[in-house]
Amino acid sequence: MPNLAEWRLTDTGWVQVFEDADRAGRSFLNLAVDDLEGHLHDIQEQGLTGGTIQDATNGVRTASIDDPDGNTVNFIGGFRIDY
Repeated sequence: MPNLAEWRLTDTGWVQVFEDADRAGRSFLNLAVDDLEGHLHDIQEQGLTGGTIQDATNGVRTASIDDPDGNTVNFIGGFRIDY
């Protein structure tokens, strides 16, 4: 991706920073989770509204939540990283 910097912090964790003028002043966080439904259930138990699960390609599924300031947390499930 143009305008992207990426650092691998652990065997299974990366940080990506990219430029997106449309999101200036807000943030976007992707979290890979092992149990998407379970994480959404936990979010709802905390009183937050979890996003609707969307099916993507290769069995990957996502669900996003936004806070009142426009920051987005995107939960990603169903993918596997082979080393």
